[in-house]
Amino acid sequence: NDVVIAGRGTPNDFMYAHLAEPVPLHTGDTVRTGQPIGVGGETGDAQGCHRHFEMWAAPGWYEGGSPFDPLPELEKWDRYS
Repeated sequence: NDVVIAGRGTPNDFMYAHLAEPVPLHTGDTVRTGQPIGVGGETGDAQGCHRHFEMWAAPGWYEGGSPFDPLPELEKWDRYS
């Protein structure tokens, strides 16, 4: 129960895992800011309910990119909310 969202217009992909239920999205769907994409869970090898979030650098999740610490980006986004 995971989803990878391509950050259109950015070099990054956004991955959410261990969701409680299958994601109600399909390949090619557009995701808008604030749109629910799932509920935190503890599927797979997770130990305890949590939200697993990763940001992946270019060329992205499926193309051999690498994960990086998302905190600086999240702090920038928080200034706009």
